[in-house]
Amino acid sequence: MKVKIKTNLWSGIVMGAFSIIMLLLLPTQVRVPAYDSGAPSPRIIPAICLVGMLICAAALIIQSLVFKKEKEFEFDWAVEKPCILMILMLCVYTAMIIYLGFVIASVVIFPLMLFYCGERKPPIYIFTVAAAVGIFFLFKFVFHVSLPAIPFLGG
Repeated sequence: MKVKIKTNLWSGIVMGAFSIIMLLLLPTQVRVPAYDSGAPSPRIIPAICLVGMLICAAALIIQSLVFKKEKEFEFDWAVEKPCILMILMLCVYTAMIIYLGFVIASVVIFPLMLFYCGERKPPIYIFTVAAAVGIFFLFKFVFHVSLPAIPFLGG
């Protein structure tokens, strides 16, 4: 299945919608200090960036609709499917880290990704699992940074 996508138009729409949503959420996510120290608000830099993004999104939409300057990208599902599936696996990995912990998520997802990419050599799988466990202990005992552990073991 092939779909033609107008890049300027859709980039402008998506980034414009994103910047508007983030501008609306900004006051609820970034607190203003309780006391006035005379310094700029912590919201100033994100707000400037989001307004700049909104202006650029409007420029892309105007460029597409008014000036008819447009690049068309042909999206071919057969070509893009492997990349999309890898991105989905990384999204599942993120959810698994939250609910099952870093080690279990890494031990499950990364070997699946290797298998999907065509890797069939067992030493690579062993190294991947050992690296996940090693990284967990490195962060926990050397860097003293807690990665999400297994929730039901309390560790």
